[in-house]
Amino acid sequence: MSITLVNAKIYVARILGGGAQSQESLDMAGEAILRAYQDWQNKKFWRFLLKDTTVSASVSGLTATQGSAVVSAPTTGALDGVNVGQTVTIAATDTATLTAGTTVLSYTRGTDGTIATITLSNAFGGTTDSSSTLTFTGPIPVIAGTNEYNLPADFNAPFSARLTVTPRSLVWRDQRYWDRTITDQTVRGTPQDYTTYNPYSDLTQNFGNMRLKFDRIPDVNDTLLLRYYRKFNVSGTNIDMIDDYLYQFLDYARNLLLATKRAQDDPGGFAKAVNAGAQSAADTDEEPTDDNDVEQAMKSQFEMGFGARPLWGNGDFDPYR
Repeated sequence: MSITLVNAKIYVARILGGGAQSQESLDMAGEAILRAYQDWQNKKFWRFLLKDTTVSASVSGLTATQGSAVVSAPTTGALDGVNVGQTVTIAATDTATLTAGTTVLSYTRGTDGTIATITLSNAFGGTTDSSSTLTFTGPIPVIAGTNEYNLPADFNAPFSARLTVTPRSLVWRDQRYWDRTITDQTVRGTPQDYTTYNPYSDLTQNFGNMRLKFDRIPDVNDTLLLRYYRKFNVSGTNIDMIDDYLYQFLDYARNLLLATKRAQDDPGGFAKAVNAGAQSAADTDEEPTDDNDVEQAMKSQFEMGFGARPLWGNGDFDPYR
């Protein structure tokens, strides 16, 4: 029952009567769908968006230069999810070749914090290919002495994490907790907790990629299996929604489109909805993950009543609200 973005815009625009025949209405429908994605992502951590780092990630449009081990990002942020130690393969149809067992040796960042280049453990063979595809395998290699790891490009929020070589479950903590309880954060050992963060301001990079670090610097190599909620794919050919919620989602977008049309006649009502949306965003920022069961268990019922994510930022599902 999936639906293409083109047909979804038509469905949403039909709420305006002849809107499906108006390019302006279709454009507004597209904007309403984008806003709906944002609202739904802020609403809660959706289980159907769960995935993990066992899945390989491919990057296309790369230039594989014969005799060179250095690869530049084809677009800003395209390589941001790559980590040192990941195994790399090249598409069989590419003219460049890569020795089996090749791994990521290092990477460099640009001034905006995004990964500019990666260096592989082997140089490319064959002939130079300006449109090659590299595949990076998961999970995330944990390197002794390294305490910063790049998260997948579609990462939204963590669900759970564990080390798999020396089996151990990890608990997500806010950085503030470590700052209050760990005096020396340069100590090496076996990680117990982890956190996610972005050391660069959004204003100085391409809205950058989140990173992960542990409460202590790993003292031995390991492997990290991270389960996480991915972001909605807002630029795909099809609407990124499971069948169970597809038309509820599209009707929500219809409601947003109607609200936009009503804004001229009822600016006060529109302002109320905007303020509710701002509060939803603030609550989402305050509650970046649900993988903090230990900390929540330590809170009182009074504390648990505050900072919870809202049921909805803009009201219930109702296309005629």
